[in-house]
Amino acid sequence: MEGQLTPAPAPALLHSRASMANQDWVSRLLTGRASADKGLSVHLSERDGGSLHDKMRQAYWWITNNAVICPYYDIEFGGTAALKNTAGDEVHLPEDMSYSSFVLIPLLTLFTCRRALLVGGPGRGKTTSAILMALLSGMGREDVHRGIQRGHPQLSIADLLGAPLPSDMLKAEDLSAVKVSWRKWIGQRVKIIDEYNRIPTKTQSALLSLLGEGYAEMMDQYVYTGRSSWFLTANDDQGGGTFQVIEALKDRLDVVVRAVPFNSGFVDTLLQRIESDKSPEELLPKDIVFTPGELEKAYNAILAVEVPRGALERVAFFLGQLDFCRMASPRFEFKHKDTLKLAGQTVSAVCNEQCPLDKKVHLCTQTENGTSVRAYQTILHFAKALAFFRGHRAVELEDFRQIIPWVLHDKLTPNARSPFFEAKGNKLLLQDRVAWIRNMFDMAMARYGTHAPVRQKVVALRAELDLGLAGVDLRTTERRLSAVTALMNDLMTRQELSGPVYEDLIHLKSLYSRYRNYATWLKENPGGQGQP
Repeated sequence: MEGQLTPAPAPALLHSRASMANQDWVSRLLTGRASADKGLSVHLSERDGGSLHDKMRQAYWWITNNAVICPYYDIEFGGTAALKNTAGDEVHLPEDMSYSSFVLIPLLTLFTCRRALLVGGPGRGKTTSAILMALLSGMGREDVHRGIQRGHPQLSIADLLGAPLPSDMLKAEDLSAVKVSWRKWIGQRVKIIDEYNRIPTKTQSALLSLLGEGYAEMMDQYVYTGRSSWFLTANDDQGGGTFQVIEALKDRLDVVVRAVPFNSGFVDTLLQRIESDKSPEELLPKDIVFTPGELEKAYNAILAVEVPRGALERVAFFLGQLDFCRMASPRFEFKHKDTLKLAGQTVSAVCNEQCPLDKKVHLCTQTENGTSVRAYQTILHFAKALAFFRGHRAVELEDFRQIIPWVLHDKLTPNARSPFFEAKGNKLLLQDRVAWIRNMFDMAMARYGTHAPVRQKVVALRAELDLGLAGVDLRTTERRLSAVTALMNDLMTRQELSGPVYEDLIHLKSLYSRYRNYATWLKENPGGQGQP
């Protein structure tokens, strides 16, 4: 009847309904949200296959579907269809599996024992993601939470690393008799540094040796980290913390993970978490927790993943262009951006009309710097890990394409004054480094075929030298010198001096020097054999 009040349910009935709701919520957490994955079946008590990459994928799907609410699937494989509107916005629909970088990259960091920086606003799940990685490694919840180092302006070296025992300080006659009480977190497999950009500069220096070199020193005593994975968090990576992060420390970080905003369509999930009074880390299934032995096996299996020569050459073709700067020096060997940096100059100051290269085509104009050897190694390691995660025995070019932007995210600085960014639509790339770096990679791949015939000639000459010089006589050496010189002359006179051509010329000159030194040694040692 209209206006009639419905009697309130009895307290016992309310309790029963709440209990059923909680049980239903826990059940959903344990079984996953299959509707989001087109029928993907996640069996946590009876895994599909015993391989490590199967277990890795199950860990990924459980975290994605149940722990970290992240519907942003931005690492895509396979061909894509696209939905567009009249304003030019696009939604890509990949034909193969796609993954969320916010979950996948920390997982790859765990299994490669590398160092990840998680950046994003407060409350985006950065620390939660790091904690879940630690729990996956087999650490207990209490150990994980006690081991988190939280950055603050008063954090001292002793707070971070430990301190000498006062009794030893009083009794010791020399430093070797002083025992340092090291902090327990240093020996953990997974290390978490929360808000690392709030750590004082002096303490950052102590963290640098620990993170970069794997050891710390105090009072002539040493502590070693062992093989471990690092997760550092910051609310932003543009100097917004209390202290400016020293450059050397930032360079030791291997990969950047960007936190994403919450999608309001999943607010019901938050409500269920509140009502169940259970956090995802409390419900982590034992079946996806890795033992120390499994972590070691996964690490070694990742290293064993093959990198095909063709994919490796294409990645080198891309990365090698970034350091080149034609206007950096009149001396050929120093036409790179490190020369500018040492002189206090910038690419934006010298990249002008005096350089004949087309600024809208060549990648060198887009960056203020290039990449270090450490970045090359990190890219190779993460590409292997991504291929292993996908269940492949060899790395594909697309693995590189997907992982490179996250490795170079904080390592490349764009030249905002480059004419490239003045072209229609390109200025937006300055606001998203992942999109910018991936666009540069695609530009390089589009031009690779044009330069490939030249690069193959260089590779052939290098392969001949790599066979060794033992038993090679002077006449053969002179013939090889002529071949190297002829190719260098061809590049200098018939090719535009661009980044790839510069790399080839530097490579060829190193071959020339090796042969010339060997020829000189043969002349000074008639009848001699082997390298000088």
